Amino acid sequence: MSTVLKRFSLVGVAVALLATGCGTGPAKAGSAAIVGDQTIGLETVQDRTVTVLKKEPAAQRMQDQGKLDGVSRLVLADEIVHRLVDNAAKRENITVDETKVYDAVQEKGGPEAASKESEQDPSTIYRRQRDALAMGELARRNLSTLEVVMDYFQVKDPKEAKEKAAEVAADPSKMARFIQEAPRTTSGQQAAAANQKVRVTENPSLVQTTLWSVRPGTVVAFPIGQQQSSWMVAVVKERNEVSPTPGEEDLLERVDPELLAAFGLRIAQYLSADLNIEVNPRYGVWDPTTAAVVATEGEKAGFVGVPATKNKS
Repeated sequence: MSTVLKRFSLVGVAVALLATGCGTGPAKAGSAAIVGDQTIGLETVQDRTVTVLKKEPAAQRMQDQGKLDGVSRLVLADEIVHRLVDNAAKRENITVDETKVYDAVQEKGGPEAASKESEQDPSTIYRRQRDALAMGELARRNLSTLEVVMDYFQVKDPKEAKEKAAEVAADPSKMARFIQEAPRTTSGQQAAAANQKVRVTENPSLVQTTLWSVRPGTVVAFPIGQQQSSWMVAVVKERNEVSPTPGEEDLLERVDPELLAAFGLRIAQYLSADLNIEVNPRYGVWDPTTAAVVATEGEKAGFVGVPATKNKS
């Protein structure tokens, strides 16, 4: 899941992020983030950020502009994702063949070429490839057998989607009304349903969404597809293992490896849902919708929340 540096330009702010010092944040001093009981040190993020600055002209230009936090957030997100994937792989007894890790990096021209135009560097690219292979295996184990049952509706406006998702989380009884009020598609069908069964093999536009990463009882809102022209608000009610549809055995060979890894990351998030993620405010907050670190709560790409009734239990 290499992230090109042109994404850095989407977020930018002060060079002070690289300065030493405690600041406020996770309880353990010197932490950039805490994942479960694992600490990601400030020094780790700072050292990796400096390495990216040295190797990437795009990052160097951002430094000249005083916009450096986007680089640091990408690095920190990579550290967090690594811990989620590693935790999930251990829980599922997944062991990655190191020969495949080495060969995959060599196929991309070696560690320097493979880490070019990304937040990776020659010292981290093998770990990243190992994580990618683990995510691929997590995806293979779930792609044709995972079914989610949900109540959902679609809207066009991102702000409306997030606001209504928050309303449902605060008062689950509102979901029924929102389903009834949902707009109709161009074909006249209502873009909403209750107790809808969803499988990723039948709904490929949802493959990268947070729908697959949350536990039953969670309210989510997220954009659908690359164009993000429509948003889905859903309450995940069940998560079931079902039998593959005949003929799906060959599907795994046809799925793009990057999409497979993206789906595998969602499975890793689900398997690691009990690990609390706490980010030092100097970097921002964790956004589970995109598995990224963003500057503020308001910059989160979607909504993930537990209904108030579950919070009280």
